[in-house]
Order: sequence, then structure tokens, then C-alpha cells
Amino acid sequence: MKLILCDQNPATLDAWRSQFQKRPEVEVRSEDILETAADAIVVPGNSFGFLDSGLGLRVSNAYGWGIQDEIRRRIDEDLDGELLVGEALVLRQPAFPRAIVYAPIWRTPRRLEGTVNVFLAVRGALLAVAKDAAPPPLEAVALPPLGLDEGEIHPHTSARQIRYAYEIVTGQRGRRVKNLSQQTRRERKLVSVPKGALEGGEGDEEDVDG
Repeated sequence: MKLILCDQNPATLDAWRSQFQKRPEVEVRSEDILETAADAIVVPGNSFGFLDSGLGLRVSNAYGWGIQDEIRRRIDEDLDGELLVGEALVLRQPAFPRAIVYAPIWRTPRRLEGTVNVFLAVRGALLAVAKDAAPPPLEAVALPPLGLDEGEIHPHTSARQIRYAYEIVTGQRGRRVKNLSQQTRRERKLVSVPKGALEGGEGDEEDVDG
């Protein structure tokens, strides 16, 4: 699975490049995610499938509102009406130029500062892609910025949560947790701003387990 990070904001691009400097297989592109070449794009949203803001609204306007109808139908029929943060749906439709990976970043819109919702959304999206068995395989997945507007998360904090999720799903970081204290320390670090970024420099690939 190839991960492609897409945005045109310099601060976001700098944060991604800094956090993924030791992961050259992850591509950072300064372009519109709806125009990038990829097999699938991740669309963050709410737990109930309403595509009425952000990238979800852009996708609906570009591909038609049938995509919201299909997301909501699957949530209602397959998931008892709610797709939890940390889960995701893969949608393939002949009318869509690429697959859509719908991943809630919140249950309903809220501030995301101090949460690991970016990590959960990315982990859920990448796991859904990895488990999707329908042909053709989804080899390149494009991801937009997460939690940087309404959520008011620091770009380097969001980037680190994305990297952590990517490393876990791809097996570059162990999934096993020794105890709850270890997991609590990890979460505390994931929601903080990397030291380098706080000091006005580049936030580096500071190890969450360090």
C-alpha cells in the first residue's frame, strides 16, 4: 500500500515532510486531492455519513450526492446506524473515478485538540483498505490534512498521529501494548506538539515510545 499525502498549504506540507523524513515510501504532494492520481482517497467525516462540509461536501459536489446516500445506507443497514471513529467504509462505484474510503474523524463536529482522533481515523482507513478484497487492489491511497481547521490541531501533531497510524498498520511499529501505563504515555505524546515545532523549528520524527 502506497500512502500519498495531498495538500497545498505550505505549513501542512512542511509538517508531513518532517514527520515522514525516514519514510521515503510515503509521498507528499502539493496538489488537490481530487486531482491526484490514486486508487482511493480518504474522506474524513462524521459517524452518520452526512457529507455537508469540508472534503465530503467537495466529493459530493464532484461525484454526485449518491455517494452520501450509499454511505448512509451502509451505515444504517450494516452498522446499526453509526460508524464509530476508528472504523471506515470502502466504497467502489462505477460512477466514481476512484474508490472512496469514508472514515469518521469525529462522531459529530467538535474540537479535536487533545484527542487521538486523527490517529484513529487514519488507522481505521488504512486497515479498511488493507482488508478490502474486491478487485482491483487499492495500491495507492491519498490522504488529506486532518484536524487542522475546525479541530485546531497543530500541523506537526496531526502529522505525527498520521505517521504513527501508518507505521502500526504497515507493521513498522509493534501493535502489542505491554500495559495500560505504556499506552497512556503514548497517547499523551501523540496529542502534544513535537518539541522541535514548539521551539520554532521543524518537528522531527520524535519517537512516540521514547
